[in-house]
Parts: sequence; C-alpha cells; structure tokens
Amino acid sequence: MRKWMLLFCAIFLIRVFPADAAAFVPLSKYLEFARSSADWTWDHYDSLVTVWRQKLNPNNVFGYRPPSRLLEMATIYAFLYEKEGNKTYAKRARKVLLTYGDYRKAYPKAAVERRADYAKGVPALPDFFTTTRYIRAYDTLRRMNYLSASQQKKIKSIISGSVAYMLRTQEWGTMNRAMLRAEILAWAVRAVPDDPNIKQWKMWRRAIGFDNWGHWEIEDASLYNAIWLYALLGYSDAQNKRAELFRLPEMYYYAQYYLNLMSPDGMIPDFGDAYWNVNWPRYLVFFEASAKAYKNPNLKWAAETIANKFINFHQYSSTGLAYILLDCYRYGTDAVKPKPPKALSEEVMDDIVGKKIVFRNGWEPNSTYMLLNYRDVGDGGLIFRNYLRDTIPIEEEKATHGHSDGNSIALLMKNGSVLLHDGGYRDYMPSGPYGDYRADYFHNRICVRQEKIFMGQKKGQYRYSVKNQAAVPGQPVLDLLHNSGAHRRVRTQKYDFLTFPDFDYSRTRLVDDKMGYEWDRVITYVKNPELFVVFDIVKARTAAYFTAANLWHTRKILSKGPHWYDTEYDSLRNISLSTNTHLFILFPKPHFRLESVESERRYWQKEFVISEVGSQHFELGQNIAFVTVLVPHPAKENPEKWIKKIKWVESKPAGRGLYVEIQDGNRKIMIGAKRDLRLEMFREWRRPKYTYKSGKIQYGQFATNGDYFFATKTKRQLALTVVNLTKAVYGNQILFQQAPGQFGLAFDGSPDSAGVAKVRYWRDKVLLSR
Repeated sequence: MRKWMLLFCAIFLIRVFPADAAAFVPLSKYLEFARSSADWTWDHYDSLVTVWRQKLNPNNVFGYRPPSRLLEMATIYAFLYEKEGNKTYAKRARKVLLTYGDYRKAYPKAAVERRADYAKGVPALPDFFTTTRYIRAYDTLRRMNYLSASQQKKIKSIISGSVAYMLRTQEWGTMNRAMLRAEILAWAVRAVPDDPNIKQWKMWRRAIGFDNWGHWEIEDASLYNAIWLYALLGYSDAQNKRAELFRLPEMYYYAQYYLNLMSPDGMIPDFGDAYWNVNWPRYLVFFEASAKAYKNPNLKWAAETIANKFINFHQYSSTGLAYILLDCYRYGTDAVKPKPPKALSEEVMDDIVGKKIVFRNGWEPNSTYMLLNYRDVGDGGLIFRNYLRDTIPIEEEKATHGHSDGNSIALLMKNGSVLLHDGGYRDYMPSGPYGDYRADYFHNRICVRQEKIFMGQKKGQYRYSVKNQAAVPGQPVLDLLHNSGAHRRVRTQKYDFLTFPDFDYSRTRLVDDKMGYEWDRVITYVKNPELFVVFDIVKARTAAYFTAANLWHTRKILSKGPHWYDTEYDSLRNISLSTNTHLFILFPKPHFRLESVESERRYWQKEFVISEVGSQHFELGQNIAFVTVLVPHPAKENPEKWIKKIKWVESKPAGRGLYVEIQDGNRKIMIGAKRDLRLEMFREWRRPKYTYKSGKIQYGQFATNGDYFFATKTKRQLALTVVNLTKAVYGNQILFQQAPGQFGLAFDGSPDSAGVAKVRYWRDKVLLSR
C-alpha cells in the first residue's frame, strides 16, 4: 500500500511542480529516510553498542556519554507506530527506553567519583542535546497506552533523575544551551505530569523559556544559531504552540535573516563559533517549518537548496540526521513551491540586531557573494551576558560564542570558489593559543594596538644609522598583535548603505572606546568589471602611539610583487575547495606602510596572513587610511594587468579624501570617499553647520563636499553618483548644485538667512563640456 501511495505522491508532485522545480524534495522522502535509518540502526544494534563500549572514554571532559543513535531510532519508531500502528516499531522503541539506563554500568566508578555533579549517581541522560529524544519517544508510547505501569515507572524515574541532574547547572538567557534546557523541561512536563517535582519543572520551563520566546538571541555564531532555532521549535511543539511561535515578529525576522545570509555554497556562512557548512540539518528543518508557517516560496527554496546539496538519501547510518528529517516531515509542507529570492545586495537585516551586509549578484552556485559582519555585543541581553561571563570561562568570546570580528569580511566567493573566509572555531576549550580562532587577528579586518611596532628596515633605507644602510629585521606583525585573545568590547554602527545597478556601497564603523580609536570600513562593489575597493580609515580618539594592521588571510599565495598578491583557497581543514577562481589583492596606496606575509595556524590548517601596517604617533583626531582592491579572476588569467589599471591619487587638500581610478577599456571608473566625515563642521552658532567650501575635496578633476562618489567617464560622458552633498563639479563644469533655502532660529540670535542643506544623493549622466 505504501508503494502505491508514494507513486501517487510522485505523480501529483510532477503535475504540481513542473520541470523548473525538478529538485523538489517531497516530505515523504524525509519520512522514508527516517524509517530506513531506524531500520539500519536496529539491524546494527549490537555492533553499535560494542563499538560504543570500546570507545567509552572515562576522561571525557563532558563525563558519561551513553550510546548514540539509539534514542533517535526510538523516537522515529515511536512516531511510526503512532502513524501506522505497527507494534513492531513500538516494541523496538520500548526496548531502548527500558534498557538505556543500564549503559551507566560501563562507566568506571573512579570516573564517577571525580565529578561533583555525579554525587547522586550518574544520570542516564546526561547530554542536554539528546535528552529530548528519549522523552519524546516515551511521550508517544505513553499516549498510545503501549507501556505497562511498571514500565512507565522505570522510564519516568530515568526522566526525573536526568532532569534533576540537568538543573544542577542552569544556563539561562537567549541562547542555545538555555533553549535546549527549556525544550527538555517542556517535554518533561508534557510526558510526566505526575512527577513529584512538576511544580518546579513548570517554573523552570517558563523561567528559561520566557527569556527566549519573542526575544533576540545573544549569540552571533551560525553554529549555535541553528541549535537555538531547532530547540525553540521543539519547545513550541511540546506545548502545541508552533503556530503561536511563528506569529512572533522575531521569528519572521529570523526566517528572513537566515534566508538572506544564504551563500552560493547553498548554506549559511560560518561566522562566530562555527565552521564550514555546520549544522545544516537544523537550518533545513527551520526553513521547512518557516516556509509552511509563512507560505513563503523563498524559504522553501532555502530548504530545497540545503536538502539537495547535503542529503545522501542512501546513507542510512546517519541516524541523527534521520531524527531531524522526521521533524522536516512533521513541520513542513509540500504545498509551497520553492522559488529563489530576487533581492541582491542588501542589509541583513538591519543595523541594530543583525548588523550584516551581503553583497551579491545572484542566487546561483556561481554567483559572487561577500559577507560583511559588523555586529558588536550590543546593548541587549545584559543580564544573560553578565551571567555567562561570571559563571563560565568565555573571556575570548563576544558573549556568547561570538568573535572579535567587527567590520570583518567573513566570506567572499565567486564561481564556486572561496576567496576569503572566516577564522574558524577553536583548537580546544575554552580557546586555543592566542585565543584561536576568536581574536581580532584571525579575521579579515583592521587590527589596532596602542603601541608602536619596531619597523626595522630594508637594505638601502635610512631609518637606522647602521653601516652601509644594512637591513635591520623588524618586529613580526603577529608578534605585536598577539595576546590572550580576550574579547575587548567595542561599538559598531552602520553609517551608510546604498545599492545601484553599477555598484553597491557601504560604510560601517567600529569604535573602541578603551583603546581610543574609531575605524571606518568603506566597501564598494564594482559590478563591471567585477571587483571590490575597500577603504579603511583609522582615526585616533586620543593622542598616542598606534599601530594599525590591515589583515587579509589566505591559504596560498601563488605569486606576488610590489604591493600585490595573487591568492587561493584550496581547502578548509579537510575539505577540498574549487580553485577555478583566484583573488588578486592590491595595495595601491603604499607610502609609509610596512608589508609582510606571515605563516599562521588558522581554521585548523596552515594559512598566511598578508598585512599592510601603519605605525606612528597620532594627534587627537588624526587618521591614517588603507586602500585595498580585491579582484576575483579566473585561475588561468594573469592578474598582473590590474597593476597598471588601478591607481591611487592623492586628494586636495592632501589627507582629506581617498580616491582610486580604475581604467576599464575606454572608460575610467572613479571612486572617492571622505576620510573624516566631521571635519567640515566649522560653525555651531547656526545651521547648517557646514558649507560647500568647508567640505570641498578635490579628487583629480572631480570636486564635491559629498561623503562618497562613484563615477564612470568616457570621452564625453560622465555617469556619477554622489552621496550626502550640496554640490559636485568636474573641471569647470557644475554637475549639480543644491538651491539655497531659508534657515532660522540661529543660536546666536541673528536673523534668518539663506543656507544650503545636503541632499541624500545625486545620480545622473551628463555630457562634458569641451
């Protein structure tokens, strides 16, 4: 009968979903995989337990860990029994529930005595990542009246003791480990309503769950975000509140947030404590559930993309995956047709909670994608963060599970190749050497220290009075930057973000109040020819010595020359990557900068960090700037042609602006930005505080008081976009000039008078006068 039903479903789906949705995965496929995986586990029951006994580690930092796979099998079989009535399934699930506590006998007595939390005995369910699975299986068999009174008593004793053990160490707040505990409590309250401690269970269920229900998660880490989301689903499921969960505005936000983070690799990029493609099954079930709740084809597309990329429907030994796919079947729908999103570069999703910007040109596997992560700790979740900092050793974390990655580029991809990548998680707990891989120097960002590096010199330089101007070895950049990796709190802000057909632009800021500097990162995504121009401006908020290092990490440097490097990522740990596209890194503004390449251990592998360093004494308000051009290019193409095509030109007055020219055939691309956005504010006694003259900067033949401009010039035509301006001029030709308005209420009491206020931006094409 089941075969005929599957055939009918297949015919139905072919009719409903045409050829352009050929990759559609019907929910029945999830269910059948869960069934096959449970059967595989049952067939290998004894051998799995034997292997577990052989590998049991009494010195595991997490203590006793019972056999895996069995609880997942029990949950699947219990569900199938309820759905289909086959008592064989119920019998198999019951065996696991009744015998699971017996495995504790294998745990050595000496190991028990070493742990304070085992004072009342070893818990049968010590792992809060899997406890729910036991309780769910029991709840189903209980509701189906399959268990005798004595059997229920034994199982309830295991649940009660394990919940009591879990509550010995409470973790609470809007984060994954708290939500896992709340999920366990929700299922325990449902499954064992007559427990002597039911009143306390209900109290803790609400206390821990309340902090997570309809609140923003405090973890900026893609690995743990998925755990939190899945636990929330389970928590709501246990209380029959899934529909209510998805009515929360925060859940709709997160559905869009993770959708818009999807990379060309078919998954959420790793940022914070995470690694490549981690926890995709939990994102899959979240997308399936949210697609159904919101009837959203884009969310269904995300689910289908993940399923088609990662699931091997013939690898039945993946019982943990099967457990999650069972929930895909339970929470999902076949009624929503998958459809990829259309939006391209955008904020994800805002500058308060998400604090990320994605630059992209499409949603295909070969699309170009860059992720800028400028999220800081923020002001939310204060009591939760303080509790964690005071209770567990997380000093390297942006509490919690986050990194010192403000304003960093976490991922750059093109044509399926990884060109820039985030740092990774850790070598061991709580963090590895120098805070790996959470510290600032493990990320593609500017790193600043309030001290001066020993520069050394190359042969022939005159920095030191050595004989014959001999070379003097300088201090390695990482030597200056390295410390314990302890997280230093900073503030971040989005200053601006705009998208257009020919380019996208962002300006984000990191403020380090304790160290006394602020850093603006200005990114321009040029769409033709495709490249990224990155301006980094570091401004002193105190008079002091500072060293600022512009860091770019890579796996291989294929070739290099004066101020340029051709790079490649061929692997991430034990994963081989496509190398059909390389990344050309160019520093076109090299004066008074040190450059170096150092070997490092990053992302559990040997990598290299390319650094461009400025080190000097800063006066209050003084700034220095870095210019980096990132050019993705085919592996077979010689990128050195870009050296002559890209030119940095000093602004007038010098040091006021950053300006790059890119020659592209018969047209010239011009990109410029102010270094100090406040320098033009010269009067307080009236508004506006600025004038065109006070903010005017000359960039070659182009002049404006705008914050930023992007222009392309052919022989007679100039296409331009200027942001936050009153006037723009090319040569002697006025391109735009805002008309004056009437401004009053002057603070000095003077009469109302004319003034010119800035416009948001001006975008136009003009014919240039001869």
